[in-house]
Amino acid sequence: MRHDERLNGHMNLKNLPLFLLLLIPMYVNAAQEFKFVGEFGGKGEGEGQFAKTLFMAFGPDGASYVTDTDNFRIQKFSEAGVFVFDIQMKDAGEFRFINPTAIAVGADSAIYVMDWMLVQVSGIDLQDGQKIFNYGPCIHKFDAQGQFVASYPLQDFSQRLDNLEAAAPGLDADGKYALIIPQGDTNRQFLLTVDAHGTLYVCDSSLIYKLDANGKPIARYAIAQPGAGQAILPADLTVDKAGNFYIVDEKGHRVLKYGPEGKFLLDFGEYGDAAGQFIAPFRITALADGTLLVADTAKYLKDFTSTLPKRLDDPVLRHNGDTRRFRYRLRRVQRFTTAGVYTQKRLIPFQREAETDVALQLKGIDTRGNLYYLNPTALRFRKYAPTASLLSSMFQTELKLRYTRDLQDVEIDNQDDLDADLYTKSDFDEQVIRDAANANLTISYDFNEDYRLALSNRLTYVRMTDTSYYRAQDFEDFRGSFNQDDRSTETSWDDRVQLDFTWIRNHNVYNYREARAFAYFSVIRLDFINDALDRHNDRFFDFSAKLSDWGGGIYYDLSRTFRLNFEITHFFGANNYTYIDETNVLYATGFQEADTIRAVLFINGVF
Repeated sequence: MRHDERLNGHMNLKNLPLFLLLLIPMYVNAAQEFKFVGEFGGKGEGEGQFAKTLFMAFGPDGASYVTDTDNFRIQKFSEAGVFVFDIQMKDAGEFRFINPTAIAVGADSAIYVMDWMLVQVSGIDLQDGQKIFNYGPCIHKFDAQGQFVASYPLQDFSQRLDNLEAAAPGLDADGKYALIIPQGDTNRQFLLTVDAHGTLYVCDSSLIYKLDANGKPIARYAIAQPGAGQAILPADLTVDKAGNFYIVDEKGHRVLKYGPEGKFLLDFGEYGDAAGQFIAPFRITALADGTLLVADTAKYLKDFTSTLPKRLDDPVLRHNGDTRRFRYRLRRVQRFTTAGVYTQKRLIPFQREAETDVALQLKGIDTRGNLYYLNPTALRFRKYAPTASLLSSMFQTELKLRYTRDLQDVEIDNQDDLDADLYTKSDFDEQVIRDAANANLTISYDFNEDYRLALSNRLTYVRMTDTSYYRAQDFEDFRGSFNQDDRSTETSWDDRVQLDFTWIRNHNVYNYREARAFAYFSVIRLDFINDALDRHNDRFFDFSAKLSDWGGGIYYDLSRTFRLNFEITHFFGANNYTYIDETNVLYATGFQEADTIRAVLFINGVF
């Protein structure tokens, strides 16, 4: 490239276009993050170990309680994850775990767990004193020390019920033949919660059972009520300080609120991954501060593209380029008031490259807002606490340093040149040495799942020397009297700083849209000197240039297939040169300036 070709283009920083601000929303919902604080558990049957099927609840002191269905026990862990005690069947006459599942802990640290029990139907005996039992759901209660208190059936199973056709033969506690009548599907799931007064709420399919602190049934409410629609799949249940209870409708993508008397009050949420929307919500907790946390299955992908070469085992399989990407998979919980008003989003970043983070399952949220994720392979719980930091932890930083040296040697010998010794001395010899150093620094910062700010700095330094040697002339021409050996030295600095802002407008892979604004500024400094080596030759050429370039632009997805682009650049700078000939006479001098602005607007589309 000729030196004057570098001047073909580019504006003043004080005129930086204001359109870059148009992509930045005026209001950005604050998104709090979580940090990993510890883990506990493991696979097995010993203290602090679990089998596959687990249910979780939390006490007022921050302790964790885990129902281990397959090991028929309950374990308590301190706030720090240290094993405290467990509850197992020591005396089958006192209580019996048949299929313990959902668990809840009262304000007095009393423990409640859903299970099944056999209740003899009074007044009816078969031949030879054989008995009839109803097999129905119940709640086992234990005190704060894990001592058994009582078992509360959800309804009066001592009376004859109408489903005799489901009866099956079995054995009673004495080992005698009995007839057992299961009350409903014995594989169905129950939801359980308890309020500050010890009142119990059980969600059994389409019904809510309410029991007092002593296990006495108070009322039974239908989930489907006028105005409530139909709750397709209740996934979780919680109760607030006022006695209102909330049901998460996983397939309806909403939360339903009922008053203390069981009357439907309102619902909130709809399908989507935007603020206040849900994708298959499955967990809800009433926090100590009076708000609600709701977790759904929405996931956001945030990729950081580096300049490193792609690995053969790169876990980010969707990317087919040649560079390496690092991926965060963000999950979220959202905070609402008890009136269903969205107030805040909380994000949990998991790295795709961390094998233990890929399959984590959210099993519980305590009243302080801590999250408990289960590694289903190792059966270890990982605890994440809300951070107090104002800044996101999702920083990606890449620093790349590179140094190269190129050596080149060219020799030319003219065989027909009669004034030279054939094959013994070259007519022309050139040696080129090029040293280049590059430093690239990129810092990427994700505010949340939608907004990313990136700052990059690329610095390049090049120094090149080109030394040429010629055979001395044998004739006495005026010009030929000077040896033309010379050395050219070129030194250049190129420093470019760029700021990028990216806004993901829609995360849906089938309707993905984003917008991006960028601004950059670069400075180039170039010095070129050509100097004759012969002491009798005064030829000297000096060229220097100071160039600057700034610009900015946006692209904006108008639809899934059309993108609007706008770019503006401003190139400005100056150079000057001086040329002195072989006889030390100033032959030429010059000065050039350039100031060019270029703006372009275009739309790309796919038909």
